[in-house]
Amino acid sequence: MKILDRYICRQLVLPFLVGVLTFAVIMLGDAARQLGSILFGLRAPLPLIAKFLFYHSPHAIVWSMPVGTVVAVAMTMTSLKTHGETQAMRAGGASVVRICLPMLLVGLVVSVLALATNEYVVPAASRRASEAFRQMTRSQPIVKEQYNVYFRDEQGRIFYVGHMDAEHNQLERVAIWTEDEDHDIVSITTANWAELDANVWVLREGNTVKMNEGGRGIHSVEKFGTKAVKLRKALQDYYAGRRRELEMSATQLKDLIRTVSPGGQNTQKLQVKLHFKYSIPLACFVFALIAAPIAMRFAHYGTFVGVVIAILIVFLYNGVRSWTLAFGLAGALHPIVAGWLQNVLFGVLGIIFLWRTR
Repeated sequence: MKILDRYICRQLVLPFLVGVLTFAVIMLGDAARQLGSILFGLRAPLPLIAKFLFYHSPHAIVWSMPVGTVVAVAMTMTSLKTHGETQAMRAGGASVVRICLPMLLVGLVVSVLALATNEYVVPAASRRASEAFRQMTRSQPIVKEQYNVYFRDEQGRIFYVGHMDAEHNQLERVAIWTEDEDHDIVSITTANWAELDANVWVLREGNTVKMNEGGRGIHSVEKFGTKAVKLRKALQDYYAGRRRELEMSATQLKDLIRTVSPGGQNTQKLQVKLHFKYSIPLACFVFALIAAPIAMRFAHYGTFVGVVIAILIVFLYNGVRSWTLAFGLAGALHPIVAGWLQNVLFGVLGIIFLWRTR
């Protein structure tokens, strides 16, 4: 490693750490906000909340590494150009590509580190975070003040709740429609109110109307004082369910796709998420590739142009990533295209800028 490489690498360290830590704190703050919207009142013990955020931090750090890379490269290149150091390097025989080379190598190393963290650290940490979340939910009210709410549970039943009473953690004016395989109504259960007992909602003061075959006409009416209904998962466990892919490594996701594919199940969403498990960490190298020549070209506009360039690149990249992810999950894009289009697009632009920078 030559003196030039060591010097540039040292300049990258501080802005990289600042970028990673800043964005990771922002992501953890957003996770805390989402947690607060689910655990109404946040009555969980503070150490348990801290445990959840601690185990969520590896995921936040992986997603922050590309941001740290683009901040480090853009600010370092701007500083080198502003203070005349790039001119001195070029006077000594170093080309633009040679000056950018250590930044690209650092971006590649950070990409490999992010890939390894995402594969071996994030799944286990996310499982611990989910365990902490489940511990918090056991003592939390799980309804939010709302009126006239419709939803389905995992069994396909249709629920109507006239009033979700967050203060007393109760449901008022409940109706449940149960359908058969042909979507004909089998029974209708109504209750004046419901309260949570352990993991089961207990309906109070209601009746169940059983329908004739095909949902035509009433077969019988049964009144009840209390009736248990498993409803907790339909109201709250959706959050934990969304974390399943996060708790899986890329290898485990591949195995899952191979397992369910022969059964005819649509694996589009799983494949899209699999490709993003690779493309997001490798964005570190892509960001270094595009940030270095752009920062060198526009450094004469001022010292803080590096920060502006970094923000602009992250903003545009996330915009493209959001669209490709949305189209990929909807099935409008092939999983490979959805997962890698933003990296290919910004990588090609980076190569063009690097080639044209003098």
